[in-house]
Formats: sequence, C-alpha cells, structure tokens
Amino acid sequence: MKLLAGIILLLLAGFAQADSEPVILSVYGVIESDEGGHQRLDFTLSELQALPQAQITTAHPWSVTPQHYNGVDLTALFKLLFANRQIKSLNLEGLNGFSVALEWSKVSDFSPILAWQENDKLMSRRQKGPLWLMLPYDQAPEMQQANFLHYMVWQLRTIRVYSEPE
Repeated sequence: MKLLAGIILLLLAGFAQADSEPVILSVYGVIESDEGGHQRLDFTLSELQALPQAQITTAHPWSVTPQHYNGVDLTALFKLLFANRQIKSLNLEGLNGFSVALEWSKVSDFSPILAWQENDKLMSRRQKGPLWLMLPYDQAPEMQQANFLHYMVWQLRTIRVYSEPE
C-alpha cells in the first residue's frame, strides 16, 4: 500500500509539471488510491517511465526481424490503479481514431506492456509511438490471429478500463 501511495504522490506531483511535458496517456475507470477516487488519470512519458517496467522481444507483421521493446508493465499499472477491482475489459484508442475493445483476460496472461521504446530508441508518432500496446506476438500460436493484431494499438492515447469490485 505504501508503494501505491508513493506512485500516486509521484503522479500528482507530475501534474504540477504537466505544462512542461505533454500528457501522452489518459486512463479512465474507477481508479482508487489512498488520496481518494478518480475517474481519469493523465500520464506524461516521465511519469510512465517511473512506473514498473518490462521488456518484450518479438517478431510481428510490422517488422522483418524481432524487435526489442521497453515499456510500462500493464498488469502492474492496473494493480496500482485498480487494486481492489477485477478488470473485465478495456477500450484502447489511438491518436488516429482507431479503437478496439477487448476482454482483459484474453491478453493479461501474455504480460502486455505499453511500449515507449523500440530497440533502445524512444518511439515517435511516425514510428508508432509514443506508446504501443505490445504483446509477445510470436511466442504463442493463439496470438497469431487477427484479433490479437488489432489489440496491438499503436499511437495509443487512451485506455478505458471497465472493472467491478472483487
């Protein structure tokens, strides 16, 4: 719980610096913290980089060789923001207007990340950034279906989380 309080304080402190760094992700849902409830939290890249991180190296249809991605561990982020809730589904929206709905249980076992770095370089909008929901596409046959490709939203800007009490 102290870790959650520390993360929330870091996020709230970051709001004061928001005018110097742009918001790149908004998360909507029933967000609960020691400081109270929220319906939305906005994150800058620095704030996302301060959260628990993970890595994925994978081949996918958008590259000819495996690529290495660093990013926010999405499962850990949801545990921080929705600690007393069960995540049911997500709606992911990209900067280009693309959106997709998915059941969290379909991707949670694959340890998805919000990739902000590809091959040790920050991802720009032109390179599918600043955030790309990344899954280990080549590591499980069931992921090589069209649905999973649609879940890998690039230029990710908004995540709407639908949950219920545990």
